[in-house]
Amino acid sequence: MAKPKLGDLLLEANLIDEVQMKIALEEQKRLGTRFGSTLIALHFIDENVLTAFLSKQLDMPCVSLHNIEITPKVLARIPKEMALRLEALPVRLEKDRLFVAMSDPMDMEGIEELERATGFSIVPMVAPQSSIRDAIQKRYEGFQSKIDNLESQDENFNEIIKEVEELQTLGPAFVRLQAKLDAIDEKLNKIISLLENNLD
Repeated sequence: MAKPKLGDLLLEANLIDEVQMKIALEEQKRLGTRFGSTLIALHFIDENVLTAFLSKQLDMPCVSLHNIEITPKVLARIPKEMALRLEALPVRLEKDRLFVAMSDPMDMEGIEELERATGFSIVPMVAPQSSIRDAIQKRYEGFQSKIDNLESQDENFNEIIKEVEELQTLGPAFVRLQAKLDAIDEKLNKIISLLENNLD
């Protein structure tokens, strides 16, 4: 048995009417957006109302993203481009399960794409669309800054390693040259000593 679609559930709950549903479906097809996002963009439903409805309908926790701690390890599981496109933010990782805040947790195609991309079983959680978008921009911006900083440090470290390797390469040659100079200096000293003795 096929799962009910979001539009049908909202229609049944009298949160949208048939005219709004028809317009939203046409706009969704034209723009290639998700149905929930289309409804919000058309101002047919408030995002907080939609979030609360999904949380209750799906018996799914509604997660607040304002003060939640997300580690770089978790954030790296989903690329920023994919996170923005699917409006999905990785929140935490527990063994083989990746918990993801989504504006549309009924987006089964999106969930399947996330599972293929991450290799983890996706556990969707619902959050308001604007909250997810803001969190993605802020979290990934900070994450990218850390990556850039590490890469900069890595470049500096690589430069140091390169200089050390060059010194190591020049080291034996320098030692051999120094030995030759010492030998020449010793011979010169002997010649000078012989000359001084002959002059005496």
